[in-house]
Amino acid sequence: MNRISRLQLAALLLIGDAFALFCQHGRICVMTAVGFAAGSLIQLFLALPLARLYDRGKTLADCGTAVRALLLAFVLMWGGTLFAMLWQTSSVIYIPYEGSGLWGRLLTGGLIAVVCVYVSSSGIKALARSAVIAAGLGAVCVAVVVVSAGLQSDMGNLIRPAGSDLPRELIRGFGASGGLGSFAVLLGFTHGDRTDAAALYFTCKAVLSFVVLFTAVMVTGGIMDVLDFPVTSAAQLSQPFPVQRTDSLFLTVFSVFAVYAAAVQASAAEYLAALTVPRLRRFRCTLALAVMVAVGALIGSPSEHAGAYAAAVLAALLIVPAEAIIRGGVRRHEKA
Repeated sequence: MNRISRLQLAALLLIGDAFALFCQHGRICVMTAVGFAAGSLIQLFLALPLARLYDRGKTLADCGTAVRALLLAFVLMWGGTLFAMLWQTSSVIYIPYEGSGLWGRLLTGGLIAVVCVYVSSSGIKALARSAVIAAGLGAVCVAVVVVSAGLQSDMGNLIRPAGSDLPRELIRGFGASGGLGSFAVLLGFTHGDRTDAAALYFTCKAVLSFVVLFTAVMVTGGIMDVLDFPVTSAAQLSQPFPVQRTDSLFLTVFSVFAVYAAAVQASAAEYLAALTVPRLRRFRCTLALAVMVAVGALIGSPSEHAGAYAAAVLAALLIVPAEAIIRGGVRRHEKA
């Protein structure tokens, strides 16, 4: 892999985070926006030991095979979850596969996987450069929807429903942060101070999460009981222009982000596979995407597994520093 800048790292990862927000399933409220934003800042605190390890010259190649294998499994699992989110959310933005059932879903996933292989074939640096452009397009889309929502929002939608509390929303936010497995990989290939790179990414993630979810509540809070995907519905209901429909712009961004989110996971999985299974020299990216599509086909509703994903996110952030501490203790014991 080639070196990437802090801005490119943030763009690569924020695309996946935005896609997960677009696919949020179930009721949301202002506390959801607060929980997701606060969770991002907590994740920054938890990521600091990993960033400092990289700043000291450590790499994933210095980790044991078991640690790399666990990270690989998590990256593949989250990649499969992204495909499951795509298929689930497609029912409300109409990507026409429904009539074909499972085979239609696999065909859609296969087509996206083919595009991902092409996008990833030029290396992570080329992917990161194009991701900055894609992230810029997404930022324009979010800004348009936010402005439109501000013009037609209802403050009464901000009333917090019963049963919504911060701990529950924090767990939900952690569960939607599965891209931190690829963060643990890509941070090691970032130029400059990795602590600054992590701070930039998680700060942007906190702002993005709060703005997107708060806007969705402002637009759809009054009809939340009849919506399955409030963020997507908010984009569809927002109509700032009399001619051009906002949901057409959103559909374009949604499709592009789906490809990039999967490509980032595939690139991280390819690198981890090269370290973990060095004999596997060819078709690593293709195999990773095939596994992700298969995992996605087996996952039911991703929103039902928020607790498991939250635990996996914590493991992805802490497993490498924990191993470094353990190995350092063992070495000091052996020298003594």
